[in-house]
Amino acid sequence: MVAMKNVTSKTHFFEVTLEQIENHEEHYVIVFTDITALQHQREAYKQMAFTDPLTKIYNRQMLDEMLKKEKSNHKREKGILSIIMFDIDHFKRVNDTYGHDVGDKVLVTLSQIVQNSLRKSDVFARWGGEEFIILLPKTQIEGAVKIAEKLRQAIETYEDDAIPKITVSFGVTEISPKDMQRSCFRRVDDALYKAKINRNEVVALLP
Repeated sequence: MVAMKNVTSKTHFFEVTLEQIENHEEHYVIVFTDITALQHQREAYKQMAFTDPLTKIYNRQMLDEMLKKEKSNHKREKGILSIIMFDIDHFKRVNDTYGHDVGDKVLVTLSQIVQNSLRKSDVFARWGGEEFIILLPKTQIEGAVKIAEKLRQAIETYEDDAIPKITVSFGVTEISPKDMQRSCFRRVDDALYKAKINRNEVVALLP
């Protein structure tokens, strides 16, 4: 398969086949079959498989894949990797008071606020319900805490007439090379649990 741009810089995808002409050893026919529509359909299915349908950020499945990749890089390059887990304080109260449509708007707006504040290298995903996770490559726990605090303040001070005011609690940890696939999640979940005792806080736990 090859991709080519036309004069308007629009990309088209082609499947290329090569066939030798009978009785002509040095002559071939090259056929380009336009599969642009099929390729776009494949990309759409791939996006659906790894994207949360409401917030349009990564889903839990994609996060697991990205964590495996980042942990492999982390171990090979002896780099630094931190993780943030957060959820919305009293989100059930939002749904019960304003309805699930407003609750969905809260989730979408929150995702946009966070996404706009992150680096391209950061991995942001919806963990489930009102819980979210951020993977921060090349970031020590001190830096991750600063990012979490910046996000906490941005969310706390955000104003929009379409949704109620919300606050968010954050758990933070740094991933150790000795961490198994789930041990870092347990630790950051413990940090989040401690943050939710008082709500609207950032709590960090070292490996």
